[in-house]
Formats: sequence, C-alpha cells, structure tokens
Amino acid sequence: MTHIHDTDTLHETHGESTERPCIMEFNDFCFAYDKEPVLRHITLSIHQGDSVVLMGDNGSGKSTLLKAMCGLIHPQQGSYLFNGASVDEQSMDYQCFSKRLHARIGFIFQDSDSQLFCPSVEDEIAFGPRQMQLSEDEINQRINDTLSLLGIEALRNRAPWTLSGGEKKRVAIACVLSMNPDVYCFDEPLAGLDAKTQEWLLGFLKQLKASGKTLIIATHDQSLADELADYFVYMGEYHGYDHLPHTHINL
Repeated sequence: MTHIHDTDTLHETHGESTERPCIMEFNDFCFAYDKEPVLRHITLSIHQGDSVVLMGDNGSGKSTLLKAMCGLIHPQQGSYLFNGASVDEQSMDYQCFSKRLHARIGFIFQDSDSQLFCPSVEDEIAFGPRQMQLSEDEINQRINDTLSLLGIEALRNRAPWTLSGGEKKRVAIACVLSMNPDVYCFDEPLAGLDAKTQEWLLGFLKQLKASGKTLIIATHDQSLADELADYFVYMGEYHGYDHLPHTHINL
C-alpha cells in the first residue's frame, strides 16, 4: 500500500498512475458501535482530485466511513491518515488540528436538519469561517459570495427551519462551501429532493469536480454515480471494503 508523505506520491490505486498526492489513507481501519462492527479492516487510498462513489446496501458502513474521513469517529484498530497526519482521538483533542481538518474536509449530511442549527441562514454560513477566526470583513465577503454562487440571496435572513427541503440542502452546502475545503463528502445527496433541485445539485457537483476538488459520495443513485465517479468503492455486507472490480468510467 502506498504511504502518504508531504511530497507527491505516485497514484497507483485501482491501476492508475498519475502524479497526484494521496490525501486519505485507511490502513486496517476498524470501528464498532457497542461492540457491533460497522467498519471492518478498511484499507483504502484516495488521491487528490479523485471523484469516488461509495456503493453498498443500507447498513454496509458507507455513512460511517464518511464520518471517519471527517474525523467524527476514530479508529479502534488500524489507522487513518489525512495528508500524512494521523487522525485519531488524540490528534482531534488538539483544537488547532481539529479545526484545520474540519476546514479542509466538508461533510454534507443526508438529513440537512442534522447540519443546521443557527437562527438564520446568514449565521449558518458564517459559523465555520468564524470558527476559523477570520476577520469580519472576510466572513462577510464569504457570506455574500456563497449566497450569490448558490442563488440563495433571498434566504439570507430566513430561519433554516422555515425552508423547503431543497432550500435546506443548498444552505447546508453553502455552510461547507464558505470554508472552501479541499474535500467534499456527500451522504446520499439527492435523497428527498425534487427533480429541479436534483438537476441543480448534479450540475453543482460536476462544477466541483471540474475545479479539481476531491469528492466522496455515498449514494444508491446509479445515474448520479455514472455521471460523477472516477471509480467505485464497494462496501460489502460484512462492513468491509469489498474487492470487487473497480471500473473507471470518467477518467
């Protein structure tokens, strides 16, 4: 398995060879809830700029793997490295480290209500940049730019709980976009959205991919997967990385 270093590493995963650094590396990663295994012996490398679709049945561990990538759960066996740095309970206890990780990896939950908690859309978008201790001028600029980019200026002063499902999804994405992360993790991004919002979101995801962002998407939607995936990662019924053939469809 290729190890992560600060310098570029040769991209050899899934038969490809390009000069892009490995940004995420799982090595024999295991995690259980109340002694019930959810992730078993995950060994996986993801490189900068990859667009990866996680496939598998409900309960196979896709959402938990996304949480592990974002440092929301920690290895109980094995390791997870982001840009060569170990992400575990000890490292995440350091506020500087955890803030930097959460600034570089954005997580858009399947249920937008799980992500929104501030009294207004403006406050939601400002929350992350304020945690980064940016200046108020920079925060206001990011709010304005994000509202404009996603076409939700009219929602600025609205309370998130008053929004439609599609509007909540855009606001949840705006909260992550305002941090300008390197990696975007989406959990079932099209779930519960109307056709118009699904079309918009697919176009937005394509824009992120074209801009060179790393995308990790858990989905059951085959059409979305076929549009975006450089390759698939299959999660098997025993909560492990399933070594099925990896078909590159968009490289």
